[in-house]
Amino acid sequence: MKIIFSVFLAVFTVSTAFAGQLTETQQRYNEILIQHIDANHPGVAVIVSKNGKVVFKGARGLANIEHNIPLTTNSVFRIGSLTKQFTAAAIMLLQEQNKLSVKDNIHKYVPDFPTEGNKVTIENLLTHTSGIANYTDDDELFDYEIQVPTNIDKMLVRFSKHPMKYKTGEKWFYSNTGYALLGKIIEVTSGQPYPEFIEEKIFKKLGMNSSYYGGPKIIPNRASGYETTDQGFNNASYIDMKWPHAAGSLLSSVIDMNIWFNGLRNGQLLSLNSYLIMTKPFKLNDGGISNYGYGLGLKKLNKYDAIAHTGGINGFITHAIYIPLEDLYIAVLSNSNSYNPIYISNLLAAQALNISIPKFDIVSLNEDVAKKLMGSYQINAQSVRTLSLLKGKVYSQRDHGRKFEIIPMAENAFYFPDSLNYIIIDKNDAGKQVMKFYSNLAVNPQQAIKN
Repeated sequence: MKIIFSVFLAVFTVSTAFAGQLTETQQRYNEILIQHIDANHPGVAVIVSKNGKVVFKGARGLANIEHNIPLTTNSVFRIGSLTKQFTAAAIMLLQEQNKLSVKDNIHKYVPDFPTEGNKVTIENLLTHTSGIANYTDDDELFDYEIQVPTNIDKMLVRFSKHPMKYKTGEKWFYSNTGYALLGKIIEVTSGQPYPEFIEEKIFKKLGMNSSYYGGPKIIPNRASGYETTDQGFNNASYIDMKWPHAAGSLLSSVIDMNIWFNGLRNGQLLSLNSYLIMTKPFKLNDGGISNYGYGLGLKKLNKYDAIAHTGGINGFITHAIYIPLEDLYIAVLSNSNSYNPIYISNLLAAQALNISIPKFDIVSLNEDVAKKLMGSYQINAQSVRTLSLLKGKVYSQRDHGRKFEIIPMAENAFYFPDSLNYIIIDKNDAGKQVMKFYSNLAVNPQQAIKN
């Protein structure tokens, strides 16, 4: 996977073997893991905290299949792009020390990196609005070169060969290259290697004793990563961890992730003003707003505003979400690409917030009816979602992204497996077909009209 997140209850670490010891509320959280995670496969560790207090932490599945070692809440996972929020916080620390400003042109620190005449600021890198290409979209580089040892300077020379994708500030475009540049800027302004800065100024300061920069060193409680095949599971493909750098190189546990976000939001690491800046959307050149702050995504979960991010790196997928109104934090770390941590975190959040979960019942596909629903639906001026029918199965594709099979739950409705996302297709008053897309337990759907 390419590197593209009040009632007080007793703290309790659980496994299904001790489910009988749980309170009724804890058992409901644990049932989510039992229902969705196979105990004999790679799995997940999760944590739920409210008002700064852990209300549930649990793990299910295996940290190592070959040695039959179970996951625990102390297991250490690669966290992929959850690294970006640590990198963003490091930049804010340096700004508070007057060693840089997020408004600085990046050429003040990386003068040789080409930007094709665009003025790219540190803030543009933080918010993915620089227009700089994303190196993990380069299949040759990502599939082969990332196995070879490197350093940040060699990486930036390699990344500089990619042309800009957009003019700076024109649109939001996810760029791991941008975060590698931030890693270099941290090194230039602090005088420390990125790993040393993160470990000293963040991990040690907050007491995150199970968090690390990735590499070949021995790490206690490290979970092995796995990738699914038609025959089962393989060990994750190798990646030299210098390549992800400030975009995705860190490892942590759910316990440490909770320590991290508590420290971030309560002023233990940064000023409250710096935290608020990190969690604000960015205004684009045309006045539009991107749903992204500094290393943190901004979204809706049901009726709630949420701060969230997902991470993915060879053999691991992760997600963490924070609901400010309820002071609710949830982290889900998985050591396999066979699970969807967003789905698990949404289920845990629904339990914590008393949100009803939609029920999906499979129905037989009526191909004659389905054919009339196929085609492209215009979401906005820049984006479409296309439905297609192939060999008796229906697929959904957003723009040029991956095609996902969707399952019929009515003649005009489909759901996405292992998620809480679904679509309903109706006709509006003008007789045009309208797709209503419900995601993240949405109250109000995203609507798109058939072209």
